[in-house]
Amino acid sequence: MTDTAYTIFYSANLAFIVTHLYGWLLKWFYKPEAYKEHFHELFPAQRAVGVIYLLQIFELPYLLQIGDSDALLYVNAFSLLCFSIQMLIMCEGYFFPEIKHRLKGYWLFIPAIVALLPMFLQAVNLISLPEGWRVWAVGAVSILFCGYFSLSVRMALRIRNAVRRANEDQYADSDDFPVRFANLIRWVPTLVLLLLAINFYADDPWVKFGRDILFIGANVWFCILTLNPWRKIVVSENHENGEDTENQEGSDKPDTPHLLADDRFDDLARRLEALLTEEQIFTEPHITSDTLTTKLGTNSKYLAEVIRRSGYQSFYDMISQHRVRHAISLIHQHPDERLADIAEQCGFSSQASMTKAFKAQGKETPSTYRGM
Repeated sequence: MTDTAYTIFYSANLAFIVTHLYGWLLKWFYKPEAYKEHFHELFPAQRAVGVIYLLQIFELPYLLQIGDSDALLYVNAFSLLCFSIQMLIMCEGYFFPEIKHRLKGYWLFIPAIVALLPMFLQAVNLISLPEGWRVWAVGAVSILFCGYFSLSVRMALRIRNAVRRANEDQYADSDDFPVRFANLIRWVPTLVLLLLAINFYADDPWVKFGRDILFIGANVWFCILTLNPWRKIVVSENHENGEDTENQEGSDKPDTPHLLADDRFDDLARRLEALLTEEQIFTEPHITSDTLTTKLGTNSKYLAEVIRRSGYQSFYDMISQHRVRHAISLIHQHPDERLADIAEQCGFSSQASMTKAFKAQGKETPSTYRGM
């Protein structure tokens, strides 16, 4: 290895470790003043993310032995397995904060530690493994990785189902940050594992160098996105004075300014009504506002204004109202049909979702309508 290559590999790995240690300090010890009271509710996975960063200290054997093939194999295997496990725990902590006990998640580290410990001892020259050990090591890591990778895919599907339930049961708008963030990030752990697998099986210092550079940038971006040190809560002057303008009796709340001209609004509202009443587009399962913007040839801001000016609270409120009306109609037309089948015909993901929608609109349960 030339001196130039050695300097490049050393600098990249050192920067990788240092930035991740900074990420660990930020995630574990930094709490913005504005968020201190509800920090753990707002950032439920902070410590899990910090653990990912802190674990990168175990890349030191490679930093101290740049060019050593045993150290390279160990550090690539370590990243592949430990990132897999900790990202599962991190996703569970962020997207499913209601789960209080995560100790069982850390049991996943035991097989990885058993596989990595001999490789670590070999990398730091504390033991000498028999000839052919690398083949067995690659095989053991591959088997474990397949198991962790399948868990990562299952986690992504679990997050997707949770987003669907949030949309259908709580009528969250698709542009709400938790929903939008979940949709953006749910496949990121799986993608990261694929990149780490390429890095592991390539077993090349230049590939490792590219991985280090990529992860340095991703780490800095992720720290800023999830815990921006400069972010502040904007509090209105009325709120600071203890006034609640929304609930203040007799206050006149100014109307939101219209972006659409009346003729454009009338055209979009007419076409939207046709989609809802004639095509019954609300019966599509897991429909989003993007479906309507595409069909109407407009954008999300204009669609939101049309929905609001048409008397609905949100996109999902509109969809829910039409689904409930259609369900009531079907119940009266087909009193012997299973409620689960009616729910499916109306676009609900389940009978339970349909019942929740009925209750959210202050109506009797579907079974009560059947008895009328």
